[in-house]
Amino acid sequence: MPSRKRIAIAILKVMLLRRIDRRMKEKQRQRSRRWGVRPVLRERKTSGEFVTVFQKYKVIDHEWFFLYTRMTPSAQFDDLLSLVGPSLTKKSYREPLCASQRLAITLRYLSQGDSVFSIASGYKIGRSTASMVIRETTIVIWRVLNKIVLKTLSEEDFKRIANQLLMRWNLPHTLGALDGKHIGIQCPAKSGSEYFNYKKHFSIILLALCHAHYNFTYINVGAYGSQSDGGVLANSALGEALQSGDLPIPSEDFLPNSRIKIPYFFVGGDAFTLMKHLMKPFKGLHLTLEQNIFNYRLSRARRVIENCFAILVTRWRIFTRTITASPSTVDSIVKATVCLHNFLKQKEYNVPECRKKYCPASFCDSETDDGIVPGAWRREVEQNGNVTLQDERCLGKLIM
Repeated sequence: MPSRKRIAIAILKVMLLRRIDRRMKEKQRQRSRRWGVRPVLRERKTSGEFVTVFQKYKVIDHEWFFLYTRMTPSAQFDDLLSLVGPSLTKKSYREPLCASQRLAITLRYLSQGDSVFSIASGYKIGRSTASMVIRETTIVIWRVLNKIVLKTLSEEDFKRIANQLLMRWNLPHTLGALDGKHIGIQCPAKSGSEYFNYKKHFSIILLALCHAHYNFTYINVGAYGSQSDGGVLANSALGEALQSGDLPIPSEDFLPNSRIKIPYFFVGGDAFTLMKHLMKPFKGLHLTLEQNIFNYRLSRARRVIENCFAILVTRWRIFTRTITASPSTVDSIVKATVCLHNFLKQKEYNVPECRKKYCPASFCDSETDDGIVPGAWRREVEQNGNVTLQDERCLGKLIM
């Protein structure tokens, strides 16, 4: 019988031969590549979209630059680049894409809703490279901006939000409007019916809270499309805080010009459960005059979140189509666009109305003595015809 030493030597020889064979096959595979870099991609520095379009728009045509990125060149794009640029700068033995180009690619993808391949072709980079750039940049935007534009609210913040909603929409003690939106996605592999929603397509849910100036104050992203808004809220950090009383909500106070004390509350739709700090409309057809008036006032306040979703969708056209990406990447895209929305809204807060680009006063619903005036975003929806909002209420039907 062979000794143990001979058996061990034989096994080592076999393993060595297999390793050599594997390396030979890898070398053959590398030799079979037609080129290291596709010839057309070598023209990126001279004829790529970053040089021929983006940089020219930034210097010459600011109006087209805004349509391209949803930002002004210096006050917004450069400020954003200064925040996220250090995290986007890469080191490689090949010359990497600069931080400005990575941000431009991502903004083009989010604002126009083009396919990854069309953007890769325009910028003359590989399709896998474009996909990786978009995924990494959205993660960086969320990580950097969420600390700035989605800060944790204090009791004073909630009181300020309530005063703004009272002044603008005549509903006292309102801390914000709450609703959910379905983000259409390609069916994930082996997911069954988890992402299949009641609208008969696959989606994840964006549950969001906003205040009177159409800024998001809280978001929950990634719930299965098959869930209801109420179920998403119950399983979210906001829902748990509402149940436990951990939110810094102001204590109940008198209504304006009244000696009646009531709690502060959020406003939501029929999908949510009625709570002490969450108000929903009365149900039924045979309501009293007081109940109809209450529903009318509540629906006015709920217009805020509906308009907020509408601004997000019409400005970031990626939401007008089914997003072909993994659920985790879609989560990053949604969180990044919410942060960009808040970032641009805050940048325009002290800008005169005539100079606002991202969200001028006429873009959202407003109120006059003759009633509520529909915002300009509705015309954009009608012209494009492919914007899918949460439900028919987002198309401007006022609940009475």
